[in-house]
Amino acid sequence: MRDLSDRQEKILYCVVREYVKTGVPVSSKKVLESTNLNWSGATVRNDLRKLDYLGYIFQPHTSAGRIPTDKGLRFYVNEIIKIRQETKKKSTSVDTTMNFPIGDLDKVIQGAAKLLSTTTKSFVIIEKPSPMNLRIRRIVLTPVTNSFSIVNIITELGLTTVLPIQHFEIYNIEDIEEFLNKSLQSAFLSDFKLKLREMVEKFSWASGRLKEFIELSERIASEKYEDYITDGVFNLINAKRFDENKLKEIIRFSTSSDFYAQVFNLGEGIYIGKEHNIRNFEQYTIVIVPYFVGNREVGRIAVIFDKFSDYDKVFESIEYVVNRLTEYFTVVSRNIQ
Repeated sequence: MRDLSDRQEKILYCVVREYVKTGVPVSSKKVLESTNLNWSGATVRNDLRKLDYLGYIFQPHTSAGRIPTDKGLRFYVNEIIKIRQETKKKSTSVDTTMNFPIGDLDKVIQGAAKLLSTTTKSFVIIEKPSPMNLRIRRIVLTPVTNSFSIVNIITELGLTTVLPIQHFEIYNIEDIEEFLNKSLQSAFLSDFKLKLREMVEKFSWASGRLKEFIELSERIASEKYEDYITDGVFNLINAKRFDENKLKEIIRFSTSSDFYAQVFNLGEGIYIGKEHNIRNFEQYTIVIVPYFVGNREVGRIAVIFDKFSDYDKVFESIEYVVNRLTEYFTVVSRNIQ
């Protein structure tokens, strides 16, 4: 059931848009000046009082204009999303001369984080792709001694897992390498353990020769991959209503791995102000979106910014970076041999 009339929705949208643009509380006079609709001042003032009563806006003091609350911002963001979906273009553009470097995955992600933090004036956290979610492209066994080797598991995107392995004396290590590559290529690293066990059951000779590799797969399965690249943490102090008393706590907590985990535990979505329930971060909005290899999610991006920002520009920038990362990693994935 709607609690606002069409006119009240237009007035609320105008109040939020003007406050986001100027940072100044919005008066009834400003509403009339910034719209082309023929309303009386009394009508607008009555509607502002109704919006205040319903919790969409508030008045810091009697003679001031209105400031949107989190509830008002939520209405505004939902309207922007609706408009973007109705007028969605096939490609998005951001006015920037920055380019992603080619080659090193960390540098590519750092470039994406820098681009996004700069264009949105935000703190950006990018979750690096976990090798466990990627396909195996090649396994390379490098003997060090007759009973000790280094195992390189190369996955799509060029990410490599390097592990030492102690084993019985093996003189035909090239044959085992060839067998592993034929059997495991294109399997997900997370399925390494299961696939190896299937091979042992299928080939009786493999039980003895691959015993150490089964143990290796169990080590891989128990590995934890939590790695993040960040940029723009000091953009947090540029919020319109930044609380300087919280500065030390905000900077300390926002650069900790506990904070990164808490942010990504929210899941994909848009969280405005108190909606994300992260202490001392009530003045920020958090947007969490995935990026892909093809149609498969391999990582996520968190963008943390002043909740009174230009949301249309922020969404445009996020969409641009997600599209470019997805395009880049999809091409790299196809080319890694």
